[in-house]
Amino acid sequence: MSRVFALLAVILLPAGLGGCVTPQEVKAPHITLQDVRLLNTEGLSQHLEVKLLVSNPNDFDIPLTGLRFGMQMNGLDFAEGLSNDRIDIPRLGRAVVPVEVTVSVLAVMKQIQAVQKKNGVDYRVAGTAFLDHVLLPSVDFERQGKLDLSVQGRDKSFKVM
Repeated sequence: MSRVFALLAVILLPAGLGGCVTPQEVKAPHITLQDVRLLNTEGLSQHLEVKLLVSNPNDFDIPLTGLRFGMQMNGLDFAEGLSNDRIDIPRLGRAVVPVEVTVSVLAVMKQIQAVQKKNGVDYRVAGTAFLDHVLLPSVDFERQGKLDLSVQGRDKSFKVM
């Protein structure tokens, strides 16, 4: 009798797993800087809202459970961000993740001095995205680009080039 169950398990188990996702099929989400917006200033601290665009190349939703990242501007450490907000990234879709960061006014002043002769700032964002997924619990990311420092309208945001 136990040989019959073992034989059935060998035959039926692979058929039942046919719809499961294997580790080779899970693709890491792409994370890029979308926007930086000035918020308020308190003492020697400047608050910024950094918006990261998370793209999901998979054919299933990915629940993002947190982010940890650092930003550099012109090669200098500028800000660090943390978020523990849960956001579901839709299958083959995108979601914007806003993160409030605090930077030193002195760091902002250094960047202003460094870019007085430039049209923009070279930036680098690197960190880890934490996912509620068994096969991909976290993924590291790094993106580089240029940020236009001319303030865009009333919302005091900067354009990512």
